[in-house]
Amino acid sequence: MNGRERVQRAIHFQAPDRLPQFLPDGLDNDLIWLWPKRDEEMGWQPCPDGRWRRVDAWGTVWRRFGPEGNGEVETPALPDWDALAGLPMPDWNAPRLYEDHRRAIEAARGEKYALGVMPFASLFEGAANLRRMDNFMLDFYAHPSELQRLLARLADAQIASIDRWREAGADGVMGYDDLGLQDRPMIGPALFRNALLPHYRRVWQHAHQLGLDVWLHSCGYIMPLLDDMIDAGLNVIQMDQQENMGVRELGRRFGGRLAFWCPVDIQKTMVYGSPADVEAHVQEMIRCLGSYNGGLVSKYYPQPDVVNHAPENTAAMCRAFRQHGARPVSGG
Repeated sequence: MNGRERVQRAIHFQAPDRLPQFLPDGLDNDLIWLWPKRDEEMGWQPCPDGRWRRVDAWGTVWRRFGPEGNGEVETPALPDWDALAGLPMPDWNAPRLYEDHRRAIEAARGEKYALGVMPFASLFEGAANLRRMDNFMLDFYAHPSELQRLLARLADAQIASIDRWREAGADGVMGYDDLGLQDRPMIGPALFRNALLPHYRRVWQHAHQLGLDVWLHSCGYIMPLLDDMIDAGLNVIQMDQQENMGVRELGRRFGGRLAFWCPVDIQKTMVYGSPADVEAHVQEMIRCLGSYNGGLVSKYYPQPDVVNHAPENTAAMCRAFRQHGARPVSGG
């Protein structure tokens, strides 16, 4: 069983021969993770007021308070709805931007699962970045029809990205939307279901029509949204934290219906636990999330220094995933 088949079997609960791996330990991994390319934007620049700023492809001005970090929206590209009709759509889906990915997928010769990330995060974050979060959250109530038009345009762009990834030979596509706070979703399930879910459904069903799996990154407490996501076509949720919802509860409610791509919880056990704690958490993840003839793919956090992960804990996580995931797991 090669890596591509192993991942496919794991996320569709079809009994892989072992846990699929995606780890930074230099050993063989089962998938390749491909990020969209884009034309050059203005990068971060130091400013006289001591802050750093950049302008993205939309025209949104971002700021941060030092040379590191993702920053926050300072001046949105869509400050009022009168500008929506003339809002330019960056050409992130030009076929030339996918050529390197097509060659990488061809070089893998079908041995690795190819996962392509769609541009501008996804629908929630895409709209929030264009409007700025404070305006965006009010738009659900003050400007619902305009917000729906914006979300439809963003969904169109993601559908175009799905077409490009399919042409490049990808097996799955992935979006990024942090929809949760630490203890609840950012918006209630009813609002999510009525205002956002139809657009996710349209994007995800297009992917399925082309034979692609759907993956989504979302951090925070999102348990109340997952049933609707599954119904709309989500195959894999990528969570960097699980302990705020409970690994056992996630497995009890969604095991066998939704696959998980997860490291050990990056805010709790990886920060405050010992290597032995990390190993025990890996075993619990495999038992609770991955014992449904699949259901779990291992992962690591790509910026461990930013979140204060000790090297010995990262090493313990890799060892534990390799050791305890080396045999088939079933019977959730």
